[in-house]
Amino acid sequence: MFGKKTIAPQVDIPNTVIGEGIILEAALLTGKESIRIDGTLYGNVDLNGSLILGETGIIEGKVRAKYIIAAGMIRGNIECDTIFHISSTARINGDITAKSLIVDEGGQLNGRYQIGESREMISAEPQPLLPNTESGSSSGSEEKSYLERSLEIVEDRSAYDEDYE
Repeated sequence: MFGKKTIAPQVDIPNTVIGEGIILEAALLTGKESIRIDGTLYGNVDLNGSLILGETGIIEGKVRAKYIIAAGMIRGNIECDTIFHISSTARINGDITAKSLIVDEGGQLNGRYQIGESREMISAEPQPLLPNTESGSSSGSEEKSYLERSLEIVEDRSAYDEDYE
């Protein structure tokens, strides 16, 4: 209930990266490991690992993964086993089923969603943002979002070097 904190699962370093400018047409992209997509994928995704969709990434097809961070565009229905994080640059067109959903300000969702154990889909109609009513501000340092921390993991080349020494 109130006061309960949810701790995000650790995002795995992707074993595979589909780079920007790459176009992949596949009936099904499947695997047990994590993947990052910065290019375009036409086809379905079924992963037992995490999916990181970069800002330039596009997926047109059904998506299922353990944990999803989306900063790009998905056109298709999405099933996430744990947390689905929609960043401020993401554009999602499809229905979502997930245990938990995080939507950063500016993230776009056009579809229905089912969060938690409920079997009833809820329509995601655009709602006006309420003005910030908090009078005080927190400390001067703002905490990074899960997306920012996760993308830092991928971009940190020293992490790759340590794994292969």
